[in-house]
Amino acid sequence: MRATLPLLIAVPLLLCSGCEESTPQVPPPAIQLAATPYYNGANAYAHCNYLCSLGPRPSASPAYGQQLAYLSKHLQAAGWQVKEEPFSLSNGMKMVNLHATFGNAQDTRRILISCHIDTKIGISENFVGADDGASAAAAMLELARILAATPQKAAAVELVFFDGEEAFARNMTEQDGLYGSRYDVMRRGENGLPCYQINLDMVGGRNKTIAIPLADTSDEMLAVYEEVIADLKLSPRRWTGHPGGYLDDHLPFERAGVQTLNLIAQFTGSSWWHTERDNMERICPQSLRETGDVVLALLDRLLDKAE
Repeated sequence: MRATLPLLIAVPLLLCSGCEESTPQVPPPAIQLAATPYYNGANAYAHCNYLCSLGPRPSASPAYGQQLAYLSKHLQAAGWQVKEEPFSLSNGMKMVNLHATFGNAQDTRRILISCHIDTKIGISENFVGADDGASAAAAMLELARILAATPQKAAAVELVFFDGEEAFARNMTEQDGLYGSRYDVMRRGENGLPCYQINLDMVGGRNKTIAIPLADTSDEMLAVYEEVIADLKLSPRRWTGHPGGYLDDHLPFERAGVQTLNLIAQFTGSSWWHTERDNMERICPQSLRETGDVVLALLDRLLDKAE
């Protein structure tokens, strides 16, 4: 087994080029979305802002339920079929993953795009998990809107929003954390797994540096990733690799034989991770747009490979 580093690393807060230094954290009473033909970072930002307005969203909390309702509403409005997948832990605690597919094809699709939507418990009543939780969910909602315009492509994709990525204890371990993704692999069985998984985690920060875990990434997926970054003319310093592995929601799938790509921001040495500083001041529409463009380009290449 390859060494896996605990998911306890983090990055200094940097400013995103072209973004204001601070954006008021005042969620609108209703979300106004632009019907653009391209992936719209402002739409993803609006989703992120709304999710953060719910406050902390730990597993089994009322706010977590409100979040599920919001995600379901916007997925269904874009034409996706949504299903809640409840499960219980050995201690009796109830959790819920959210699964979305497009069209009437088989339930298991070739490509899984995933994120976690629970926030770390026990930090403070003002902790909203803007980047660590909300940003990836928001990015996936905008992705769902764009994919709906190409039904054949959307029908090859499944979206899963995992519960229980965060540990109950302060530090994540192999036994405490990744509850939703571990359950999802188990419920699928060997014949229900996708060919590929793209997992998103902390993808909306200002001037973020994405560093995929090279120890958990196959040569094939690394090559696709590098091709996309080069084709989109993104900085290879800001879209790079981490030499080790991460305990994150890609790992149960990687261990089950799925080709995985974990798009996760570096956060080593950060003063914001798992603190009240992880708020909407961290989030940048341009950063979310960049993430969306990368995921769409990855999808195109992986769908070609999966045919």
